Amino acid sequence: MLPGMLRHAKDIFKEPVKSRAVTPRVDKKYKAPPTDPVVITSQLPPDSVVVGAARKRANSHTSGDAPPPDKESRKFDAAGKRVAVQAANQWRIANSQALLARYDRAHWDEMQHLIEHLPKDLQKRAKQVVEEGQNISNNQIRSSMDAADTAARTINTSVTIRRHAWLRTSGFKPEIQQAVLNMPVNEKLLFGPEVDTAIEKLKKDTDTAKAMGALYSPQSRGSYTTFRKTPFRGGFRGQATQASTSQSTLPTYQGQYRGGFRGQYRGGQFPRNRGRFQSPKTTTNKQ
Repeated sequence: MLPGMLRHAKDIFKEPVKSRAVTPRVDKKYKAPPTDPVVITSQLPPDSVVVGAARKRANSHTSGDAPPPDKESRKFDAAGKRVAVQAANQWRIANSQALLARYDRAHWDEMQHLIEHLPKDLQKRAKQVVEEGQNISNNQIRSSMDAADTAARTINTSVTIRRHAWLRTSGFKPEIQQAVLNMPVNEKLLFGPEVDTAIEKLKKDTDTAKAMGALYSPQSRGSYTTFRKTPFRGGFRGQATQASTSQSTLPTYQGQYRGGFRGQYRGGQFPRNRGRFQSPKTTTNKQ
């Protein structure tokens, strides 16, 4: 790194909070044409169902480009705007460097046609100089493209920070917030109509999944009553009791049965006229 650039960076590092996001000289020198997207020229306005939900939840009556109603969210939004200003200026500087590099390359290409008019003893050296200048111009173009790539990724970071500032107070579920954070960046709005459409779809899918889960949950099916198994030792002793369920009421018999089955079990089947269920006979004790 050049010593002059390092000294300038150290001066900025002395007061990280009080230092400007961009110096006025840089902001005036690298102007963006009005045809450029809003994401590069100015701050993206927040206009979405997310913003409406956050303001409604906080009982805020603000509108337009007003910051989030929550104090902590306003800090996130301010940090995101600061990063966005720096990224936009870095993008414009990279674009200016690319234009200068292309202009320089065009000059070296023009020099290529003039070499043949030089004396033969100088043509070899002139070709070397031109080729070296062309290589430097090409490297400058690549460097400007790398700078523009870094600026675009920084814009992604600023948009993510500002979206998080609104989503954290919107009351949406975590899975919806995570999906919105990863939605494509709109060139004119912080969220954009694509985000609103995706949110509505996610909310419908979540409600449908919740309804289906409640429909097929064990609590919604109810419980079924089964008869208690008791040994057959004769007579019904006791009374039938009622066991309540969520859908029906079935009797549960408690007691013992005397007498068993009459007949024999043959060939896996009971005879037609034998083995029928016989009701118990009550007997009275003789006094």
